[in-house]
Amino acid sequence: MVGLRRAFALLFLGFYVTNFAMSAALGPSDAFAFNLGLALTYGVAFVGLAAEWFWARWFAIGVGNFGSLILLALFQVGMEPILMFIGGTHLAIWLGLLGEGMAARYEHSAEAAERWNFQEESLILMRRAVKSAGTTIPFLILYTLAPQPDALGLTALALGLSGLWALLRGRTWGLFALGGAGIIALADGLGAFGDPAAGYFMIAPTGMILYGPVFAILAGGTLLAPLAFARPMWRFLRRQSA
Repeated sequence: MVGLRRAFALLFLGFYVTNFAMSAALGPSDAFAFNLGLALTYGVAFVGLAAEWFWARWFAIGVGNFGSLILLALFQVGMEPILMFIGGTHLAIWLGLLGEGMAARYEHSAEAAERWNFQEESLILMRRAVKSAGTTIPFLILYTLAPQPDALGLTALALGLSGLWALLRGRTWGLFALGGAGIIALADGLGAFGDPAAGYFMIAPTGMILYGPVFAILAGGTLLAPLAFARPMWRFLRRQSA
């Protein structure tokens, strides 16, 4: 059922591309930037998954993780149908893309092996880093673009997006850029630069909003990408100094 599971994952991703794009066009002006950013994020996951780019399954699983975390808000607001729908559909994306059969169409495909020639350890590290980036980039967008962008937040966003691009291109500096974005977001969310940064996420046109510094703190999870490579980088440095 690999094809059917992939079709449902693409259906839900496409739904959120349309949803956030329409929210950007029709919603309040202060929500335009983050809705457009989220629409582009889901669009990258959709196009990559449809085109069978080797990293796209990992990134889409990460995006599914992001939306699934919204289910935690049920503990605060109760059994809200909109939250259950959003969290449930993202959980379906995450579950639908799991398994070796699905991996065979992406990172374990013959085309990926021929073009990239990954060692198994490198593949595992890349998978961890791209999944964590897929989960945290949407939080980075919510932290930096909602409700009002500032220079510090935009710096973190630029580092995060350029770091992800570099990581997918096999550039080492991408790990440091993602780490820098995570440090800025985490410090800002904890109030290191003044009052803790507070972003918001408009769940529905009716005005249901999740608000607070939690978005900046969770955006700090981009630190997980360089941490995934910490052990091999340490081994390399030890060999160089020996």
